[in-house]
Amino acid sequence: MSLTDTLTRGWTIDAFRTFWAHPDPSQLPAIRGVLTEDIVGYWPRPIGVVREPAPYLAVIGGILAAYPDFSLVAPEYAADGDFHFVRWVAQATGPDGRFEANGCDRLRLRDGLVCENYVMSDHPFFARVMAAAA
Repeated sequence: MSLTDTLTRGWTIDAFRTFWAHPDPSQLPAIRGVLTEDIVGYWPRPIGVVREPAPYLAVIGGILAAYPDFSLVAPEYAADGDFHFVRWVAQATGPDGRFEANGCDRLRLRDGLVCENYVMSDHPFFARVMAAAA
């Protein structure tokens, strides 16, 4: 099943894992389909609070522009009602070589769509993402 087919059911951990295992910027329009119009993303500094789908997707596009070989796995996942918690481990190559970053997303869904996402990580790679997304 393709990512687009998976996303027609709304946000799922399977779709999250599928996209981030081999992220492709051409799939960003499919991801748009699982975001509410009023999505709020709370990204690590210096990115900060991002509102609405286009700026939210620009951050994801910035990740992929800054780190073309970026990928992540989600070894732990839990859900409680509309709240979903994903622990992730990312890998990519930056100016100083290969790195690994850890983090956790706390997503809130409304009618199966992501309306809020807290991305928690203190890895400095987010500073480079901000420059790429600008």
